[in-house]
Parts: sequence; structure tokens; C-alpha cells
Amino acid sequence: MEKLDLSKLKMASSSIGERIKTSGAQVGRTISSKMKEILAAPTPESKIVDEATAETLAEPNWGLNLRICAMISRGEYDGAEIVRAIRRKLAPGGRNPATQGLSLDLLEACTSNCEKVFSEVASEKVLDDMVKLIEDSRTDHGNRVRAMQLIRSWGESTDLQYLPVFHQTYMHLSTKEIPRAEQEENYPDVHYNLESYLGQQQLISPPDRYPVPDTSTTTAQNQEGNASTFVRYGFNSIEEKTEHLAVARNSLDILTSILNSDIEPKPLKDDLTIGILAKCKRSLPIVQRIVETTSDDEVMLFDALNLHDELQLVISRYAELAAASESKNHNAGGEEVYDDSNIANEATLPLQSRNYT
Repeated sequence: MEKLDLSKLKMASSSIGERIKTSGAQVGRTISSKMKEILAAPTPESKIVDEATAETLAEPNWGLNLRICAMISRGEYDGAEIVRAIRRKLAPGGRNPATQGLSLDLLEACTSNCEKVFSEVASEKVLDDMVKLIEDSRTDHGNRVRAMQLIRSWGESTDLQYLPVFHQTYMHLSTKEIPRAEQEENYPDVHYNLESYLGQQQLISPPDRYPVPDTSTTTAQNQEGNASTFVRYGFNSIEEKTEHLAVARNSLDILTSILNSDIEPKPLKDDLTIGILAKCKRSLPIVQRIVETTSDDEVMLFDALNLHDELQLVISRYAELAAASESKNHNAGGEEVYDDSNIANEATLPLQSRNYT
């Protein structure tokens, strides 16, 4: 009878013990992090995100969303904590669809108005949760499409090339088969990736970062309703005036940096430039209204007056560069450049409410 090799048995049992020990430690760390998350006291950031994404809201609270963006920019809120709180709201399956949709709106607002938030989105693995949200068949159809649109927009952006995870996530979804949502059980049994899925949907346009002008009303009606619109959105408080000035200043700085860049030809038709130009123009009536309603705060009045002048100057400079580019292209027989006259017209109109569906 062969003798039992105790040394081999000892080594085997030791190896098994080490694996159990390592596995147990990993489970322990996972449980520990989850418990810390559950037991952690609410932070100011988590509280404000709770308020902005409450399932009782029928539509996004844009005033509150802008306040969050402004406070991140001023350093009063920790951008990482805001992103972390939003990520918890995006957890698939167990969350209310309205909360998930409002969380996507808040995330889009933060990334659009606070550039540094993109780094937090990348480091906090928010994209992983958005992919899980898309792949979960229980996800609301509108939220699924909304998440896809954001990932596609970020993935196609050349300005985010310094954060490869955005393009990698976009490419992953572009090649991966996306399961049908539960609401789509009666749809044809066709396999889709991100692009084909969005292509076969009636695209749900994401709500604008700010309420958009209602171009169907007359100029007289617009001028008459300007004051009431301003009050309706709560712009009459000092805090919210400050927030809107901060957002307008941020848009101004970005457009100025684009026009002052050494890149030739200037990216006048780039989507980012056009979007920032539109935001600058839509900020004009807001800043003008702040000037008109500020009489007891000389610092704010001075800031608003200067900002209004600077907005007009940068918009005029864009128009001059666009005209010069158009003339150059015309002489060279090139293509027609982007016509921003519609945006210019919109900038003279007061902001109106837009329903969120």
C-alpha cells in the first residue's frame, strides 16, 4: 500500500486555504464598501441630487440643475460626490424610471457646464452603470435611448480624446448586441447595436440644458412676457442670479478660447462651437434681465453689465469670422458655411417652458 505523502497533502491544503482566505477577503471588502455606502451620513451633494432627481418631479428643475453646476464650478460642491450620487440613482432595475431619467438630465447638465466633471464620470465608472442600464431589459425605453445618445455624443467628441474610456465605451456598444427592452416585446425579432437601435427609433431629443425660446409668439408678446418668464424660473433671487451669471461667464470663456485658439481654420462649424455660441446668445436676455432687476447690489450689477458687453463682443467677433470665412470660401468656390441666423433670432426672445416627457 502506497504511503500517504503528508507533505503534498499539507501543501494542497495550504493552497486551498490561501484561496479561501483571498476570496473571503475580497468578499469582505465588497461587503464593507457596500455597508459604508449604506451607513454613510448624507452629504450636501447627495441631498441636492436627491432633490433634483425626486420621482415626484414631473419635469427637470432647471433652476436647481444650474445651481448645482454653478456650485461645482465655484468649488462649493465636490464634483466627485455629485457624480457619485448620480451614479447611485442610475442603478438598473430597482430605481424609479422618473428618477433615472432626471439623473441622466442632471448628468448631462453637469458635464455640459462643468468640464472637469468628465474626469469624475470617467473615474467613478459611471459609464459602466450606463451600459448596464442600457443592457437591462427592465430599463424604461426613453431612458435607454437617452443613455445611448449621451454615450454616442461623448464617444464622438474630439474634445474628450484625452479620456479614452468615452470612445471605448461608445465603440463597445456600437459592436455589441443590445437586448430588447420589456416594452419592446412586440417589436420584430431583430438584433441591434447602438447605432442601428438609435436609427430605428423615433429619436427622443434630449431636453435642452435651458428652456428654449418659443418662436411661435410675436415680438410684442415676448417683450410683454419677459418679466413674468424671468420670475417663473426663479431668477429673481440673488443666489440664482449669481448662478446664471456663472453659467453665462463659463459659456463666454469657452467661446472666447475657441476663437482665440491658434487652430486654422477656426472650428466655426464644429458642433461644440455652434452649441456654445447658442448658449452665449441665449444668455444675453437673461443677463439683460438681471441688469434690469438689480438695484441694491452694485457688484452684481457691474458684473452683469460687463458680462453683457463681453457676450455681445464675442458674438460679434464670431459673426465677423464667419463672414470672412464665407467670403473666402465663396471666392474659392467652397461650400457654404454654417448659417447661425436662427440662433441670432432666438437670442432676442425670452425663454419659455418646455414640457419634459
